[in-house]
Amino acid sequence: MGRPRKQIEERREASIRTDLTRAEKAYVKEQASRAGLSEAEYTRRRVLGHAVVSPAGPRRADPALISELNRIGVNVNQLARAVHVGRDFVRHWREIGVELRTVLDKLLRAEED
Repeated sequence: MGRPRKQIEERREASIRTDLTRAEKAYVKEQASRAGLSEAEYTRRRVLGHAVVSPAGPRRADPALISELNRIGVNVNQLARAVHVGRDFVRHWREIGVELRTVLDKLLRAEED
């Protein structure tokens, strides 16, 4: 089942165009990113006078760190499967532990900045 169609009054069919300097555009982009919103949603909320609140908690993680964690997770999954069929990969588990510690240290340093 697909998404239900929006009512006519809910459709965003009208637009407003404005010219910005590069500095203004960079500012909007940065503010939208900090709020966890697209530039369009950030601008829409500001123009309409709605609150733009930064999400509570830590900032978004670096995509490179997420990729690293994903790669480690894939390795963990492969090793878990190997263990279930009776193979011994203790050395590899230790290596993954070291990788995880390295990534977690990077995340903690990023939060401090």
